[in-house]
Amino acid sequence: MYRIPRRAARLASALVIALAAIAFADTPGSLAQDPVAVPQPDATIAPGEVRDPDQQSRIYFKIPVANEMVRLQTHFTVPPKPPRVGTMFLWPGLEPRPGGRNYDPIGLGVLQPVLTWGQSCAPPSQPPAYSTWWIAAMYVNVGNDPNYSGCRSGRAMSVKVGETLDIDMVLNRTTGVWKQTVTGKSGSVDFSINMRNQAQNMALFAIEPWNNARIPGPLDFSDTTITFRDRADDSCLRPELTYQGPGGRISTPTVDGTRCHIDSISVTSPTQRVEPLAEAGAH
Repeated sequence: MYRIPRRAARLASALVIALAAIAFADTPGSLAQDPVAVPQPDATIAPGEVRDPDQQSRIYFKIPVANEMVRLQTHFTVPPKPPRVGTMFLWPGLEPRPGGRNYDPIGLGVLQPVLTWGQSCAPPSQPPAYSTWWIAAMYVNVGNDPNYSGCRSGRAMSVKVGETLDIDMVLNRTTGVWKQTVTGKSGSVDFSINMRNQAQNMALFAIEPWNNARIPGPLDFSDTTITFRDRADDSCLRPELTYQGPGGRISTPTVDGTRCHIDSISVTSPTQRVEPLAEAGAH
């Protein structure tokens, strides 16, 4: 996540909190745990927002700002239920890079279908805390544009442990509308937003824990395809990769015209013990 000026950061956080306060006015509480009370997750938390979560783990796949990503397709599996504490966000996403087409006035935001354990800033109707994993297609922005800042999403869908989730994020290049669709055995949810032709130049794959939430193992994405606006073999075969926290690893990409395919992407859990790698560049 890029560094945000303090004033903008404070404003973004305030907007997220205000939106969340409205959104969760009638959200059900967690299941009763008698005689031990279960701590409630912070409903103002937004995945990818400017405040610092606990140690998180991300893989960034970046392309030059002269090009852009117009579609992201991937798959991942709902993990076992974690302990009933904090909030856990698991997600792939797309972000703009400063200097890319129409970066301003919308600024920094992330298109992200987010699998959540606990509560989040959106949507307004969510399952009771810690009753189930749930997923919603979301957009979270930490900029100052009132039409985009804060949390936005489609509806939430409860999902089952072991369920495979198919993710499709695609740009309608005629209208400028991004549509995110999540499909699994539990059904399908989607969310559309017009990004006013702001270019998305970076794909992210993330484990984002808050308030001591943890999962024990890696988060694995499979059969991932990133479609570029313009053919750029080097951007696929020799991508600019950066990591946050423990990071992870990706398999060697292959290219087919404007489509960049990655068989496997594995994000290391912040609590996972990682053995040193024998070969440089495998991380």
